[in-house]
Amino acid sequence: MHLDRRVTLPPAVLAVLPLVLFLLAVTVVGQWPTDAPSDAGAANRGAVTGRDDVQRRKQVAAVPPAPRGSAWTGHAFDACRAPSQRVMDRWRTASPFTGVGIYLGGIHRACEQRHLTPRWVTRQLRAGWKLLPIWVGPQASCTGFDHRIVSRPGPLDRYGAARADGARQARWAAATARSLRLPRGELIFYDLEGFDTRNERCRRSSLAFLEAWTEQIHRSGYRSGVYSHVNSGIALLSRTGSAYTRPDAVWYAWIDRVGGMPGEYVADPAFMRASRVHQYALDTSVEFGGIEMSIDWNFVSLGATSRPSRPTSCEALAGRVPPRQVRAGERGPVVRAVQCLTSAGVVHPAKVSGQYDAATVRAVRRFQARQGLRPTGAVDRSTWTSLHARGHQPVLRKGARGEPVARLQRSLNAAVRARPLRVDGSFGDATSRAVVRYRKHLGLKGKSVVTPRVWTALKRGKVVPPRGR
Repeated sequence: MHLDRRVTLPPAVLAVLPLVLFLLAVTVVGQWPTDAPSDAGAANRGAVTGRDDVQRRKQVAAVPPAPRGSAWTGHAFDACRAPSQRVMDRWRTASPFTGVGIYLGGIHRACEQRHLTPRWVTRQLRAGWKLLPIWVGPQASCTGFDHRIVSRPGPLDRYGAARADGARQARWAAATARSLRLPRGELIFYDLEGFDTRNERCRRSSLAFLEAWTEQIHRSGYRSGVYSHVNSGIALLSRTGSAYTRPDAVWYAWIDRVGGMPGEYVADPAFMRASRVHQYALDTSVEFGGIEMSIDWNFVSLGATSRPSRPTSCEALAGRVPPRQVRAGERGPVVRAVQCLTSAGVVHPAKVSGQYDAATVRAVRRFQARQGLRPTGAVDRSTWTSLHARGHQPVLRKGARGEPVARLQRSLNAAVRARPLRVDGSFGDATSRAVVRYRKHLGLKGKSVVTPRVWTALKRGKVVPPRGR
């Protein structure tokens, strides 16, 4: 049975009721938190946040303290699968990387992770690796992914469904991090791939989702990060106002020079200057320590700053220092080159100390003994000649180009006391003259060709004495 339960109010009450209801509505809307960017134009209509609400947010979403050693600057790689322990051990010294991105989970995680276990995580942290955990859940509503963020505005344009899902994803990510024994306070990055920011509902629902992610990650004891393309998710985050709960760090994709921050997208550079990861190269196949992988390259600056630069190779570093006498007690780039060359690819130049210590002396003596040189532990012309000549030994003639020519030029600069060759990997006239002179010293015909016999002499450290001797 349906009952008609009407209530009759006095005329005086009916007269003031509309005004009372209007004032209540204004009060509620004025105190409701906003998810809109501060300069997003039409997206801001009706989105006003009071000072009291800002304070409430800061209390609810307090940022957990970062674990000790979490501030660092360097390079990191990320691959679809967490590498095996053998790869991690080899790349720990042979590669320029200090950090590694790991995919914890999420509905859109692309690869299975058979190596990613609590024991694996513990071993990497003990070895000194920095971990960058990533969660790949629902994507922006205007993308073609199977699982997307709900774009319905809901009551008062709060995008409540998107917020609920953001909090839910954060709880799952935090639970997975705890199960893998990731320390409390570590960053966990949400992977939100690029999307069309011109779509208002897509834009607002994505920001609502990410804000809920950040607040829930904080409540779960971790710090929040967001990965996205610099012209979509990162651009939106950099334009949010003080009422919005931003992530503690951003990881932005921008295939450009290391550390680049395009001003046309980043409205607040300070937001990204000290807590950022820059993904600047994608899907590159590289080899370190004899192990090859397809990876993405990242420059990292989390709570610490340094001048962004690409990591140099051992050969490039050696090509920038003169082949002068070097002995124990010295330090600097020339020592780093010696340490790198004597390690035979085991230690990357980014991981050497630059201090000519007892370990370096032993490494130089071992190298000299293997090459048939006098094991003095100091690097002289003969040792430099031999160090630079190691590697592939093709027959080279005038007109040849490439890495073997560059190694030849560095070796000849040490072996032949003449005007130094420009190390450009091009077998031109100057290189030809140096080859002819070196061949004559070996008792060979004065041809401009580098044969196996010439390579053997260079590897054994044979040098041309100064003119007049």
